[in-house]
Amino acid sequence: MITLNYGWKGTIREFLQLSLHDFVQTLTSYVYGSLSSQQWHEEQEKIQSQQKAWKDCFEKLQQIFHNYNTLDGWLIFEYSILRGSGRRPDVLLLLPGHVLVIECKSYNAVSASEYLQTSLYVRDIEHYHSTVQKHSLKVTGVLLLTNHSSGTLLPKNEFQVYLASQNSLCKLINGLIKRSTNNTISADQFLEGTYQPSPSMLEAARAILNNKDLPRIKAVDSSNFDDVYNTIQSVIEEAQQTNTHHLILVSGEPGAGKTFLGLKIAHATPNSIYLSGNGPLVEVLQDTLNNKTFVQSLYSYKRDYLQHGKTPHEQIIIFDEAQRAWDAQKMNSHLSEPDVIIQIAKANKPWSVVIGLIGDGQEIHLGEESGLSLWNTAIQNQGITVHAKHENLLFENAERYEQHEHLHLNCSLRSHAALKYYAFVNALLDDDIENAQLLKQPLEQQRYPIFVTNDLQRAKEQLRNLYTGDNKTFGILCASGADHSKHIPVVPFGGRNMLPKPATAYFNYPNSDYYCKELRYAATEFQTQGLELDTAIVHWDEDLYWHNGQWQCNYTKTGAKNPQQMKINAYRVLLTRGRDATIIYVPNKPILKGTWDLFIHELKIPVL
Repeated sequence: MITLNYGWKGTIREFLQLSLHDFVQTLTSYVYGSLSSQQWHEEQEKIQSQQKAWKDCFEKLQQIFHNYNTLDGWLIFEYSILRGSGRRPDVLLLLPGHVLVIECKSYNAVSASEYLQTSLYVRDIEHYHSTVQKHSLKVTGVLLLTNHSSGTLLPKNEFQVYLASQNSLCKLINGLIKRSTNNTISADQFLEGTYQPSPSMLEAARAILNNKDLPRIKAVDSSNFDDVYNTIQSVIEEAQQTNTHHLILVSGEPGAGKTFLGLKIAHATPNSIYLSGNGPLVEVLQDTLNNKTFVQSLYSYKRDYLQHGKTPHEQIIIFDEAQRAWDAQKMNSHLSEPDVIIQIAKANKPWSVVIGLIGDGQEIHLGEESGLSLWNTAIQNQGITVHAKHENLLFENAERYEQHEHLHLNCSLRSHAALKYYAFVNALLDDDIENAQLLKQPLEQQRYPIFVTNDLQRAKEQLRNLYTGDNKTFGILCASGADHSKHIPVVPFGGRNMLPKPATAYFNYPNSDYYCKELRYAATEFQTQGLELDTAIVHWDEDLYWHNGQWQCNYTKTGAKNPQQMKINAYRVLLTRGRDATIIYVPNKPILKGTWDLFIHELKIPVL
C-alpha cells in the first residue's frame, strides 16, 4: 500500500473546479484519518479549528487563482516533509522554475516563530529535496494574511520571506511568472522526489551503526568529507603493508563532521576504537546507540592500561578532540594523555594508526591548554610518521611528516546552508566586530537566523510555537560557573550510580524534567560539547561582557593558564550548538548593557 505524502494535489484549473466539501473532506481524511474513534472524539475541537482554517484558505485562494485560470501551475496542500518531523507547509505552488511555499494565516498578528517556520520550510525544500535540486528550482516563502486588505507586499528580510494579503499575493506570483524558466515540473514529479535532510549527529551515529548511508545533501557534496575519509584509509593501508606507526591529525571547525568521520572509521575498520574524554558525549552516544563498545570513555581506556596493566589490542585509535588532551599535571602522572595513547598504540604491535580529531578553540577544561605540543613530545624517538593538512611548524620529533590536501574538513554541516556561521562566531569572540558585521550579512540569505532577547519567557514561547508537534530539539545553554546568577537552574552532573545521567536525560529522555525541550534547565559547555540542538537559547551572563571594545571576564577557572581564553572558548561551544537558529538571551543586568548594545546597535542582530 502506497502512503501518500500530501493532502490534495492538482493543477490550478483542477483546484478552481474543486468543491469546498470535497477539499475539506480530503484534507481531513489525510491528516486525521488514522485516529481511533476515541481519539477523534477527544480531538474534535482541534479538528474543527483546522477545518475552519482550511475553509478560509480554500475560499481566499480560489478568489486569487481565478486570476490565473490559464496558468500552467500546480498546487499541493498539506505536503508532509518526509523525515522532516511531520511538518507540513499549508500550500506549495509549483510554477516554471519556482516553488512558492504559502502559509495561510486567518489572523494578522504573526509571530517570529511563524516567520521562522516558513523560512525553514523554504530552506529544507530548497536544499534537501531531490527534484528541486535536480531542476535547480528557486524556492520562495510567503505568509498570506487571508483577512487583511493591504495591497502591500512586505519583504521580511531577517527571515527571507514575504508577508502578503489577498490583494498583494498576486504581485509576488506575477514576479515569479516574469522570472520563469523552462524547468517545469508537475506535482507528481515533485512528490516522487526524495527529501534527505542533513542528519543530526545522533541520527548519523545511528545510521553508521546500522550500516546505512548518510544522505547525499548539498553541504556534504560541497565538502571534502569523502576525500578526508579516503585519505585516512590510505594511511591505514600503508601502515598495515609496511608495519609502521602513524599519527594522523584531522582538523575542522565545530559541526564540520569530525565526530561523523571518527564513528564511520571506527565502525568500518576492524581493530579500531573511538575514544572521547568528553564524558557526557560518551554517555549520550552509548545511550543513543545502546552500545558501550563502539564508543568508549578515554578515562576508562587509559585507566585499564595505567592501573591494571592491561594493554588494549586495538591498532587504530581514534582520539576525539586531540587538542584537548590532558597534560601530565592534570593526569597526576609523569605521562600526558598523548604519552599514554602512543604507548598503547605501539605496545608489542607491528603497526598502528592514531587518528587525532582536532577542533578549533574548544579547550574548556583545566589541563587542556597545552594543546598539540603534547603530541609532539609523545612521539619523540618513537619512529612515528605524522600526517596533517598544514605545514609542519610543530612536530619536530616526527620520524617523517607528510602533508595531505584532504586532512581538514572544510565546511560546517551543522548549520545547514550557513557554512560561514562559525567564522562569524570566531570574529565576534575575537573582538573583531568589523569582520563579524561582514560575516553576519549573508547569514540571513542563508536562512540561519540569530536573535537577541532580554525576555527569556518570550524566547521559550517562540520555540514551543515553532516546534509544536515536532521531534526537533531545542533547549537552553549557559557557560559553567556562577550558577547562582543564572535565571534558570543548571543541569547537574549527577551521582556515579545515577541512570540516566542528567546530561543524557537532557538529550534523550522526553519524560525527564531535565529534557531539553522542557526548558527547565540549562546545559553547560561541558554537557553539550560535541552534541547539538536544532535551536539553542544561549543564556549570556555577567561572566563575559563587552566593555571598552573588548570582552571582559568574570568567574574564571582558578589555575587556568589563560582563564579569559577558556571562558571565551566556553561561549564558542555554546554559540555553535544550534542547527536551525541561535537565540541569545541577555538578562537585564547593568554590567551587560554594553553587550546588549553591541548585539543590537553594532551587529544589528534583530530582537526576538
